[in-house]
Amino acid sequence: MVGRVVVGLWIAASAAAQSLPKSPDRELVVGVFEAPPYAMRGTAGEWRGFTVDLWKALAADLGLRYRFEQGTEEGVLVGVSEGRFALGAGPFAATMERERTVDFSHTYLRTGLVVAVRPRTRMDRLITLFRTLIESEAAHLIGAIALLSLVFGIALWLAERRKNPQFPAAPAAGIGSGAWWAGVTTTGVGYGDKVPVTVRGRFIAALWMLISVVLFVMLTAGLTATLAVAEFQRGRPQDLRGSVVGALDGSASADFLRRNQLRYRLYPEFRAALDALAARRVDAVMANEAILRHYATRRGGSGLEVLPQIYMSEAYAFPLPDGSPLRNPLDAALRRALDGSAYRDLKDRYLAEEGGTAEP
Repeated sequence: MVGRVVVGLWIAASAAAQSLPKSPDRELVVGVFEAPPYAMRGTAGEWRGFTVDLWKALAADLGLRYRFEQGTEEGVLVGVSEGRFALGAGPFAATMERERTVDFSHTYLRTGLVVAVRPRTRMDRLITLFRTLIESEAAHLIGAIALLSLVFGIALWLAERRKNPQFPAAPAAGIGSGAWWAGVTTTGVGYGDKVPVTVRGRFIAALWMLISVVLFVMLTAGLTATLAVAEFQRGRPQDLRGSVVGALDGSASADFLRRNQLRYRLYPEFRAALDALAARRVDAVMANEAILRHYATRRGGSGLEVLPQIYMSEAYAFPLPDGSPLRNPLDAALRRALDGSAYRDLKDRYLAEEGGTAEP
């Protein structure tokens, strides 16, 4: 299947291929690192994956000889910047930080950073819900309603205490009765056990009824919005405050966490970060969506939950040394390949099965 896809890409791109200055005996060294489903080693040691197979097709189109050399994500980028690698074949996000040291080809895929967490129990979800409620605007509104209920309860007691036995003259009992009346009026329960009889008392009661209707509608809307987003998180950096997030050292995720001043721990490979998550040394792991879903699938869906919120969009491209003669021919080959059906087949094979949302 992979062979047919690669051949299809080569056929789609072979017309109008650009010539690339090269020596027939020259062999390009291509840096690669393990990052399924973009780059991974088979049982026989061969490299495959979405980005790797795409590069194979582009190299066939351009008539290039090459060999893969494995490293880390950061190590490959350093090797490219120093000219030891002709390019990197892996999920490299083209970021402003990286463009200070390396050049990038045209984008071949757009995707995003997400987080994975441990599967949450019902108790975890309840804790998240209550924490979200406490930190939300709805909590502030509840406090304001409680304070206003007390104020109007005191005002009603002052107006009724001399002529209405339902509001005793003693401050503690009277204020308590007034606060109780204000509370049941706000919620619309209205037991009728306490009713103002004076003109001033009824005016205060009517005013509070109008105000409480508006406040209760605002509270209902606020609680509805809060409950809708209570499932950690909303895709904003501030939603990760208070959490320790694991990431791959030298990755775009690490740059994102560092730039937003979030608490994080870096690991040399994804498996180490996921092991730290399982051991509760971190609260979440951030990485590319397809990568996390790949590992979640391989773990049987029981040890990893990938959340759908995207924290940062990513544009994947091939990193090259500045001034590389490969840049223009590679971009031309990419433009031809992205228009072909073989590219879509390649994406479906490696990315659709992970449940990702990547776009060309």
